[in-house]
Amino acid sequence: MAFTSIKFLFLFLPLFLIIYHVIPSRFKNIAILIFSLVLVVTFDNISAIVLLFSICLNFYFGLLLKKNEQVWILALGIILNVALLSVFKYHLFLTNILLGVADSNSWFVPQLHNLSSLVLPVGISFYTFRVISYLVDVYRKKTEPEQKFIDFATWLAFFPLLIAGPIARYIELKSDLHDRKPSFQKIACGTERFIIGLARKVLIANTLGAVADQIFSAPVREISTSMAWLGLVSYTMQIFFDFAGYTDMAIGIGMILGFTFPENFNYPYLSKNIREFWRRWHMTLSSWLRDYIFLPVAYYLSKKWKKDIYAMIRTDNLLYIVATMITFIICGCWHGPSLSFVIWGIYYASFMIVEQVVLKRTLHKLWFPIQHLYTLLVIMGGWVLFRTADLDQAMHFYHKLFVYSNGSVPLNSYLCFFTINWETFLILIGAIILSTPFMSVLKAKLMVVSVTNKGIRLTCSLLRLSFLFLLLLISLSYITAQTYNPFIYFRF
Repeated sequence: MAFTSIKFLFLFLPLFLIIYHVIPSRFKNIAILIFSLVLVVTFDNISAIVLLFSICLNFYFGLLLKKNEQVWILALGIILNVALLSVFKYHLFLTNILLGVADSNSWFVPQLHNLSSLVLPVGISFYTFRVISYLVDVYRKKTEPEQKFIDFATWLAFFPLLIAGPIARYIELKSDLHDRKPSFQKIACGTERFIIGLARKVLIANTLGAVADQIFSAPVREISTSMAWLGLVSYTMQIFFDFAGYTDMAIGIGMILGFTFPENFNYPYLSKNIREFWRRWHMTLSSWLRDYIFLPVAYYLSKKWKKDIYAMIRTDNLLYIVATMITFIICGCWHGPSLSFVIWGIYYASFMIVEQVVLKRTLHKLWFPIQHLYTLLVIMGGWVLFRTADLDQAMHFYHKLFVYSNGSVPLNSYLCFFTINWETFLILIGAIILSTPFMSVLKAKLMVVSVTNKGIRLTCSLLRLSFLFLLLLISLSYITAQTYNPFIYFRF
């Protein structure tokens, strides 16, 4: 039951919000936990069982780390969590390898076929990272372990965070988890954020996603260069508005309930280099990778390597190269059991390393439009690896992008008919504008003007309410009328 499904919007969410705001404060966390587990069960029973197992396992390990502050306990907790994620995320990859080398008459072959039918539990990638941060923070004494099982389970199973993040750490939600007071202002702001997120997902991401799917599913050798670029631009906007829309909805629900979730996006397509892009894109994942992989690896290696020059590379640069490469390979593996994702991680690590080690003193001196253009081309090149089915398709797609071709005329005429119309064109232009702070700047200026004029303030408030109501109606009409409603990050 995704956030944009009819059941969630018309049944689950209204029922939950009514019950939540009616019951006494001491029962609110229990209500969140029950509804979160109910939502998980609607996907499949395995997801609920795995989530409950993770809750029990990590609640116990948190208390154990408080009593016995030994690194092997932390290591065991991390290994068990990673193993649980790996079993479900990489079982197909491992099963295919074992089936390829095993004798067809071996006694364990039927068991391997049974293993291949396992489904990926919903949200496991996100809550695995969250519990690892919890265990590490407890070990580092950044926070005390949660003593109440219900509160810990509420934090980990919290349905707005479960499916797509943001990756909110326990230390960030600890105070809200124990004491929060929803206010009318928070509820109003949360409702506005939810509606905007819903519109970004339904109106923009879904519309452009249909265009991208049509083009990327066509034979690469037969599409034209212009059609390839249209597909890539559409996907570039789709993945941002899909993920950012879900994040807005999660943050909005959190605000309605009295929580403050961390922000996850900060206009990433305005970045002037790849390092800046990763500070703006999926910020909770980027900060998690920095704090729990990059910095520990760099610190460990700094203790092992003396300050010197190795193969004409200074030690500090070598530390950055190794730590960055390890971090992004893990990031790629986290996204899925595919060589394409590993290459995607190496791809971004390579650009990060070149920017830091080679272009550090020259890149920022370039004219800023050139910096933006360079960064956008690198980002879009990364999305090719992310979107295509395998490396072979990716290589052919790159060739199609940069070596002009008319492709198959009948196929491209067909694609033009189904992908290029006034609605697609307007939404694509709107997506490009909305991926910048244009609307935020306009809103800020209107607020400054309205402060000094009561009439303008009232007019702006009425227009804003009318706009949000209209946006909600249009979004709901799209949901009820369309069957196409994908969610890119659900498979992660």
